[in-house]
Amino acid sequence: MATEITMPKLSDTMTEGLFAAWKKSVGDRIERGDIIAEVETDKSVMDLEAFTSGVLIKTMVQAGEMVPVGTVLGLIGTVDEMADSDVSPRPLSATAESVPQPAIAPPKPDVPPQPRPVTAPLPETEHEKASPLVRRQAREQGVDLAQVSGSGPEGRITQEDLAAFGRQHVTVEPVPPAPVSEAGPAAALTQDASPMRQAISATVTRSWQTIPHFSVSLEINMEACREIVSELKERPAPVGYDALVIKACTVALKKFPLLRTITPDSPEDIHISFAVSLPDGLLMPVIRQCQHLSATGIDIEVSRLADKSRAGRLTSEELSGGSFSVSNLGMYGVEWFTALIMPGQSGILAVGSVKERPIVQGGQLAVAATMRVTLTCDHRVVDGAYAASFLAELRSLLEKPVALLI
Repeated sequence: MATEITMPKLSDTMTEGLFAAWKKSVGDRIERGDIIAEVETDKSVMDLEAFTSGVLIKTMVQAGEMVPVGTVLGLIGTVDEMADSDVSPRPLSATAESVPQPAIAPPKPDVPPQPRPVTAPLPETEHEKASPLVRRQAREQGVDLAQVSGSGPEGRITQEDLAAFGRQHVTVEPVPPAPVSEAGPAAALTQDASPMRQAISATVTRSWQTIPHFSVSLEINMEACREIVSELKERPAPVGYDALVIKACTVALKKFPLLRTITPDSPEDIHISFAVSLPDGLLMPVIRQCQHLSATGIDIEVSRLADKSRAGRLTSEELSGGSFSVSNLGMYGVEWFTALIMPGQSGILAVGSVKERPIVQGGQLAVAATMRVTLTCDHRVVDGAYAASFLAELRSLLEKPVALLI
């Protein structure tokens, strides 16, 4: 029996995905693990792998279609199952194992043969010289990457190259005001938005409408953390503020478990989501089992996942299952803000800039590096006193951070 290829659920918030391209054609032989298609989810561009071996005997969707999760995209079967088809399996390469080919029955005289679906894969040269994220942005902008010069390694096209090409070839035409639908201006703005922007819109709307938010804030003295970051900056294993904050959240969540989502199969695990900004939105990759990672290990994971986010190469596991979230806008000079809770979680920590500010120490006015944080919580799960106690624990950990390095 043929095996169905279905649109997978690749993130917690994904309900549908844009089918970008087939990497195999009908009649191609497929081995388990082969990349057979490319899918744009609500988070990134991902390769779809085959979970069985055989022949691609049918495709049911075309490039550019929005497909709900669970929809059958195509079928992988055996050579025998193609016997009544007008498509012959492609011959094996010289190095592949030879498979006997049965005779293919001709079509019945009263039934005209059906044309074979044409699903041309993305040219390999284009695949090699640009990341999936750049290729997706090029498709959205109507840019032929063959005309773009790459400045990256071996001529790879970067996002900066694509932006520069767009500035050089942009033409501005007068556009009449767009009518605002009865659903409101936000609905009109998202109608022509990218899949990522539409997914973000749906997620934050769901968060705001279904989770009763409340927020508490405090200021943390970061002088000790600043010394650690500065001292380790030139070492082989540096540690940044993000890593220290995530490590401190991990330790604090052990004492305040109501603020983290419990995974049934691993109730002791703490998986922290953190925000990564992209040109057309943001992603929330997940650092898994933070309780087993040092601050240095977390710093390595932050860098690795941020790089994969910008390249559009995150896996479904790296985008789902977060227990708690951290969003840091300090690098943009933002001193204080609130963040919306990810659906399925109970809390998110918004982190501002580390900045020298006036403080009072021992009755005397002084200047110290401080950081303002805001914890947003689901009021159905915790109350204000519980949230305030969590922040107090977080402040204690960050003001004496040596224990976070052990």
